[in-house]
Amino acid sequence: MDKFILFLIEHYYYSLPLLVVFILLIVSNASKGGKKINSQELINLSNQDKAKIIDLRPSNDFSKGHITGSVNIPSNDIESRFHEIKLKDQESLILVCEMGSQSGNAGELLKKQGFDGILILRGGIGQWRMDNLPLI
Repeated sequence: MDKFILFLIEHYYYSLPLLVVFILLIVSNASKGGKKINSQELINLSNQDKAKIIDLRPSNDFSKGHITGSVNIPSNDIESRFHEIKLKDQESLILVCEMGSQSGNAGELLKKQGFDGILILRGGIGQWRMDNLPLI
């Protein structure tokens, strides 16, 4: 380990650009598809009627339990069904998947279709369950 660190220091002209690329990759993936929100923020927006929740999980997972008021559009179908998403003025679109990993890709597709204000539930339904919040 000491030799590795010494190598990185001695060859900073290789390691510094690699570090910059690594940081940029992390930052770009963190904001991919929309702003990440937590469960409490989703609840607040939903209670104020300022959010439409799209559950991106497969239909059989959705039928086993979902967030109240959410609409199921599986991530595989998002491109062919984006026209079904109708937003009111000042309403945000919240994307929910199982673990929060598929929502970014769906968010990018929806941004290309002109949707703004996309939010992503950080950790997805898995985090929702860990927060002991109800599913219907």
